[in-house]
Amino acid sequence: MVRVHIDLGLITPIGVQVRAHDLIEAGRFTDAVKLISEESQVSQDEAEDVAKALQAGHVLPDFPMPWEGDLPTRARNLVSAGRRKEAVFLVRSKEGMSQPEAEAFVDSLPSEPNA
Repeated sequence: MVRVHIDLGLITPIGVQVRAHDLIEAGRFTDAVKLISEESQVSQDEAEDVAKALQAGHVLPDFPMPWEGDLPTRARNLVSAGRRKEAVFLVRSKEGMSQPEAEAFVDSLPSEPNA
């Protein structure tokens, strides 16, 4: 039997990152680790690494989902749904932007695609 291990690094869904970040900001680091572990289906150690990265101000890669549209459309849809922080995290993850750059990008998006 041959086992193949593919290390995906610390890929974590953006929605999980945002919710975990909110817990970390609220001083609930342990709850953030538990959320990451359960919802991302990773080990406790990996979840703690993700939480430490978020605590340090980093954003991690998201799972690729090309069927959800281009980045401006995805970000605009998140903002329209009242999920601006998630849009900012998405932009940071996909484009490697800083927090201020990603916020400026999100804030510059027209509310309608052709506006």
